Amino acid sequence: MREKRRRSTGKSTLADIARLVGVSAMTASRALRVPEKVSPALREKIEAAVAELGYVPNLAASGLASATSRLIIMVVPSFAIPGCAAVSGALQAVLKPYGYNMMVVEANHSSASESQLIEMLLSYNPAAMVHFNFDNAEDSRRLLVNSGLPVLEVGGANHETIGVSVGVDYAQAVKALIRMLADTGFRHIGLLCTQISNTIFKQIMNGWHNGMLGMNQSPHRVVTTPHPPTFSTGHQLLPEIRMTWPELDVLICTTDEVACGSMMACHAGGIAIPSQLAIASIGGGNLSAVCSPPLTTIALPYEAMGKLAGEQLLAVLQGDDVEPYHELPAQLIVRASTGKH
Repeated sequence: MREKRRRSTGKSTLADIARLVGVSAMTASRALRVPEKVSPALREKIEAAVAELGYVPNLAASGLASATSRLIIMVVPSFAIPGCAAVSGALQAVLKPYGYNMMVVEANHSSASESQLIEMLLSYNPAAMVHFNFDNAEDSRRLLVNSGLPVLEVGGANHETIGVSVGVDYAQAVKALIRMLADTGFRHIGLLCTQISNTIFKQIMNGWHNGMLGMNQSPHRVVTTPHPPTFSTGHQLLPEIRMTWPELDVLICTTDEVACGSMMACHAGGIAIPSQLAIASIGGGNLSAVCSPPLTTIALPYEAMGKLAGEQLLAVLQGDDVEPYHELPAQLIVRASTGKH
């Protein structure tokens, strides 16, 4: 059985800072509130203690580490990220009947650094934090661990989670897609990977290399770009990809939107799909079914991820033991964009 972790466990307080430095809590508070009132040497010691213990001033609870909250904060790289609406909607449907409210925060558009953003969000004293397709840097991980706050990581199933992970093993999903394409007769497969979390990127690349080599195919046709996963990205990059690899007979895109943008570029250039170039995607949203031709896709269970994340979060908030790793299956849907009519 795993040890139960309640919200208050391990949360640093102002008294901990004062004890580590060897001053009174009042002096430590003064150094944080009005640093000009204390000596530079003492201010430096207190700042070092704050960094070591991961102390976060609790604005919403006036510094009381034991205070409770009904606020759940969900952090996403961008509101436009595929699956954001589905996951947040399913999560709220589970949590709202229990009196919890959600706040969704877009990390990429924050003017603060990642650790500053997490520190600011912790100062609101949330009941828990949910991260969707969002990776924590080391400083942020330390802040979250020291806070004792329940953390749910949703997206790519992660064995190294700092809390509870709910998601899909992208490596296995990509391998299944490659196997189907190779069995269909495609011999020159390419991958277009746009902006995505490090956890998911590593899984996709792991599945790509293992899948391609396992089918005796070359894994060298990969394009990675920091551009966002949009129609315009796929539309813009397809001509360059085909110029680099004219032998390409099928392209896998890491979102439906990028795949549809690539299809639009094919239509504009008179490239027949799938006879001249087949296209597949990772996503499986409504867009994949209504585009022309309909997309072969790995359908990701966003609503199921949000629902399960909500259920696991409620269990943690109630003090129950939960498993740290929850993997959901993805579904491979074969459609006309790779030759099935």
